[in-house]
Amino acid sequence: MRKEELIRAIESFCPPDLAEDWDNTGIQIDMGYPEVKRVLTALEITDAVIDEAMNVEADWIVTHHPLIFTSTSSVEYRNNTGRYIQRLIRAGISVYSAHTSFDKAEGGNNDFIGKLLGFSGVMHFDGDDGFLRKADLPEERYFGDMIKDASERLAVDVRLFRAVGDPETKISRVGWCTGSGAEFIQKAFDEGCNLYITGDVKYHDAQLAKGLGMCVLDAGHYGTEKSFADNMAEVLRKKTDAEIIKSTVDINPFSW
Repeated sequence: MRKEELIRAIESFCPPDLAEDWDNTGIQIDMGYPEVKRVLTALEITDAVIDEAMNVEADWIVTHHPLIFTSTSSVEYRNNTGRYIQRLIRAGISVYSAHTSFDKAEGGNNDFIGKLLGFSGVMHFDGDDGFLRKADLPEERYFGDMIKDASERLAVDVRLFRAVGDPETKISRVGWCTGSGAEFIQKAFDEGCNLYITGDVKYHDAQLAKGLGMCVLDAGHYGTEKSFADNMAEVLRKKTDAEIIKSTVDINPFSW
């Protein structure tokens, strides 16, 4: 497959113009090789993911988190990003990152995690620019039971979760945003959600939720977005004839 076909396949699913202005969605490294034989999908670039790509002889890695996120004035081995760039170039591996464009895409991160969590009748928030989703439960469920269920469905140790709210609270409407979505807690409350699921919830975010009387489940940035590797692999298998391999490396920086 030609590299242009790979890029077209990605961008037909999550067009770059969906991305936020501050984002760096798109090609991160292009080694210039015209043919693509094997693609690895992964949440982000780490040394372990580069090792995995080299082991499976991938010539492209498609990630969610951009390899190059802020402007850089030098590429140094002592810097993580610099080291990754040097290793990838030595190995002849190109990188494309589909970040906020994939968060917003129909069938992207937020729709996919809704499916993983077993929600149906998924809706966008009113007036939302694409990140946020909500769903009404067919019958009320206890918050504590939903925490346990989310741990199993997302394959994340429940001890890595953080929760705001009484486990005995009955939940009828759930809102969510994968990755770092604590800034939308008030919006979720205004949408009538009595549970909001996201990652990277800070102290003051939790206090806001507690004051509103709304339950929040912080399932982790990694926990809510690691499904990208599976989701993007499914997308590319339908749209290309390259061999697509999903990363199996656990790169969660947190442990119990």
